[in-house]
Amino acid sequence: MRRALLLGTAFILSSSLPALAVTDYEVEQLRQMIEQMRIELQQVKEENRRLKEEIRLLKGGATAKGAPSFKSKSGKSVDFYGFFKIDAAYSDSKAVGKDYILFVLPETSSSNDDDFNLNFKHSRFGFLIKTEEGDYKIVGNLEFDFYGDLSGSNDPNKEGIRVRKAWVQFGKEDWNIRAGMDWMLLTQLYPHLSNFPSGALMGNIGYRIPQIRFTKLFKTESGKFTTQVALDKVWGDPWNDPLKPYIDTGSDSGTPDVQGRFVYDFDLEGVKLHLGVIGHYGKMQIDLAGGDKYLDTYSYGFEGAISPAGWLTISGKIWAGRNLAGWYTGGIGQGVLYVDSQGLYTKLADVKDDKPTDAREIDAKGGWIEVTLKPTSQWLFHVGYGVDDPDNDDFKYGSDVYKKARTKNTMYYANGLYKLTPSLGFMMEYLRVKTDYDFISADGTVNRFQGSVLYFF
Repeated sequence: MRRALLLGTAFILSSSLPALAVTDYEVEQLRQMIEQMRIELQQVKEENRRLKEEIRLLKGGATAKGAPSFKSKSGKSVDFYGFFKIDAAYSDSKAVGKDYILFVLPETSSSNDDDFNLNFKHSRFGFLIKTEEGDYKIVGNLEFDFYGDLSGSNDPNKEGIRVRKAWVQFGKEDWNIRAGMDWMLLTQLYPHLSNFPSGALMGNIGYRIPQIRFTKLFKTESGKFTTQVALDKVWGDPWNDPLKPYIDTGSDSGTPDVQGRFVYDFDLEGVKLHLGVIGHYGKMQIDLAGGDKYLDTYSYGFEGAISPAGWLTISGKIWAGRNLAGWYTGGIGQGVLYVDSQGLYTKLADVKDDKPTDAREIDAKGGWIEVTLKPTSQWLFHVGYGVDDPDNDDFKYGSDVYKKARTKNTMYYANGLYKLTPSLGFMMEYLRVKTDYDFISADGTVNRFQGSVLYFF
């Protein structure tokens, strides 16, 4: 209303100028009125903007996509992300793991002892901080989930928060250095299962570990070549000594392991291809009754993926190696055969004598293949197979055999994710795991049906 009156006044005055003798004072007054009108109009626009923002917040509106969630005290842009994942799972036989399956127990009189579980531990949240300072791009990442319960009580009211990632990275366009807790180079390409962790001990090797990683990118006319090298904390068995819980056979070697990954991503007549080579080498020190013994840990493998169409991807990995227990997640969790006067073992903590008399590495090979289908923006499907196959001869020591050895672990799976909205999804998965025990002729098989509700934020 005020704006209309002011405009009308200006129009009347301006149209009357030829008929009236307008003084300089009156012209200045008119100019000031118009300037005041402009200022008040700008104030109204700003107040409208603030009101719209308050309404958006009251309605629970999300931050604009791509915008930072909030600012840190030092002014850094911080993205807060994550998802809720509530899992309900039914298994028809006994397996190692309730929240997830690693392998199946042998068929015995308790076979077909089914199990139902409901949990939220797979939910996670994280913070991603990105800045550019001078010529450097700096990134930091903290990520957590709820698998931190070390009490063994399986009480959902006592679940602890577990660190998944804690790393900082700096670099430029074609290179970077990352230091901290992150996924090994061995498992940058992985199968997609709702069962957590994805394919561990069933054909996929590698997990998260503290590391210092260097990445260098080389662009070509048709694609990109990535070379990566990392120094990682060697995973090893903990000592069977409550007075030395801080020492394990990996860190006791005094050296890190070295991991490498070299991949080429390119297009070939419209088909997207990914080809790569992976591997690692490290040492472990075993404190035997007769003195120290050093054991090797290593792996080598190939990874690949092909996408002939945007809705179809076929990916996989094959590998072989030695002493791949622990976070290397190979050999079905069996990396070393320990010997003492009372028997054979695959865990240092199980040794009955004060110290083992000997220790030998266990070799293994395996891999996985997966087909991914994405027919629409709402539907996503995965179908896959994986196998982890230790060398049976490595469970033998002279005339003795480690009869409890898990000699082969195989998985078959199919899952589908439907997004009801961009943030809310529902997932179903069927997983079949078969674990062989060749030395006792009592294999184990489990069928697991899992349903999940996911809310991404």
